[in-house]
Amino acid sequence: MKQVTKLILLSLCIVLASCQDESIGEQDTQQAELNFKDGNVISDGLLEKEELMFNGESELLVKPNRSFAQKTADNCTPDIDGLVAQLPSQVTITTTAKPGDDAYFNITIDDSSGFLSGTEIAAWCADQDLSLENNETVSFDVYSSYGELPEGTFEREENFDKVNWLLNQTLIGEESPNGLGVYTFGHIQYAMWLLLDDSVCQVCTALTNPTSTWNNDGNDVEQAEEIRDLALAQGAGFTPGCGELMAIVLVPDGKQSLIIGKEVEGEIEECSDCVGKVTDLTLQWNWHNDHRVRVYQRLGNSCWAGKIFDETVGLNDEIDLSGVNNNGTFGKWLYIYVGNCYYTKIKTNCHLNIGPGYKRGVLEVVSGQSTQGGELCEYEPPHNYCYWW
Repeated sequence: MKQVTKLILLSLCIVLASCQDESIGEQDTQQAELNFKDGNVISDGLLEKEELMFNGESELLVKPNRSFAQKTADNCTPDIDGLVAQLPSQVTITTTAKPGDDAYFNITIDDSSGFLSGTEIAAWCADQDLSLENNETVSFDVYSSYGELPEGTFEREENFDKVNWLLNQTLIGEESPNGLGVYTFGHIQYAMWLLLDDSVCQVCTALTNPTSTWNNDGNDVEQAEEIRDLALAQGAGFTPGCGELMAIVLVPDGKQSLIIGKEVEGEIEECSDCVGKVTDLTLQWNWHNDHRVRVYQRLGNSCWAGKIFDETVGLNDEIDLSGVNNNGTFGKWLYIYVGNCYYTKIKTNCHLNIGPGYKRGVLEVVSGQSTQGGELCEYEPPHNYCYWW
């Protein structure tokens, strides 16, 4: 009986070990290596015959319905409260150029918290009642443009939503729709005054760079009014999204108030295990030499290859991938080719709990999404245990 028990336990351990071998097989190429023979990449040998088939369209790059960046933005919730919470109460600012590079000022900010610190920061004048010259160093109180502002500082503070909208437009260099000329930063600045202030400049020498007479063609004020009207029409109720700029208001004592933009980041999402199928992956290339990398997936339920990436990548470059099937997924596998040769494949049907830190050879997952789980949690490699009891 004891002999039978030992045999049963031994067979159980063999089964457990063999099952674990399959999981370990996913880690076989975790080390960052590229092996070559006769100048060709040596693959991991996992590509089965007729698993991936090529036709005349397989080398045409297939684009997803939505790009990786768009999907990321769609899944992103702007963390405006988090940005506001990090604002210091006061900073020291030195003006380094007036006019600046495509802005009214260039400034250097000294912030003890480091959150707003920087050099050659574009800044805009927020009022015309006081002055601020180049090479001045002044202390400024810091405010959110969506929060409570010092009473009486701005004549039309209700228009800061339109100013935020204006900060996120790319009007400089664009032609006036009424044939009045090309928009410059001076027209943006003048439009901000029209939105926030009861007065605007008369000489306006800082609105052109290099400095020249403002409104010498007679159109500049009208162009600024075009921009003001556009902001009033399209900017009402605007709040910046992920990656967009929020206006930070800087108010000194006895000097001109300023506006700078600070990028809004997304709220940190809770991650999940891979559930459903993978829709997006960012891979990092962990190899010291540059190589052409092609990535394929099977199209729908067929065996036909669809190419979703084809670029030369170098050390630490990232490869952004989005599924091209109707449901936005990759299917069961992603197939990686290096140079002209098959290299390895990555399981993307969530039967493997893939996530950041998972490696296949010289490729490492940086981030990803699955259809039902959202953001992928960090990969935890399986462990090989055999219990005796």
